Amino acid sequence: MDWLWPLYQEHLERVLKAEVYQDQSSLRDAFMRALAESTATLYVMEPCGDTIVFKGLGQWPLSTVPQLMIDPNAFIADNFGGGKFKVNFHQGLTFVGTHNFRAYGDEKWRDMEEVEVG
Repeated sequence: MDWLWPLYQEHLERVLKAEVYQDQSSLRDAFMRALAESTATLYVMEPCGDTIVFKGLGQWPLSTVPQLMIDPNAFIADNFGGGKFKVNFHQGLTFVGTHNFRAYGDEKWRDMEEVEVG
């Protein structure tokens, strides 16, 4: 989960700027609350001519995909195969940030239906 902290740190500082944290445990608690209220949306970046099309592969509450938080590359490769991927994070309706990944292996996602995310 260390890779998520930089995304959420900026988000927490921006959203909670009015609050003053007395110690690191308060900030850690805010981080854990934010994760519990967050969703992850996964897209594959599919080359299409001279551009890229984002194909939705899934959207989950973060609490239901602990493997994504622990080892995102393995989660993506195991479930969707190889390619370039983008994960967007939202806390409720608020956009937190995005992170790109490169996974290797067969492109399992090519045979999958696009998932409507919203």
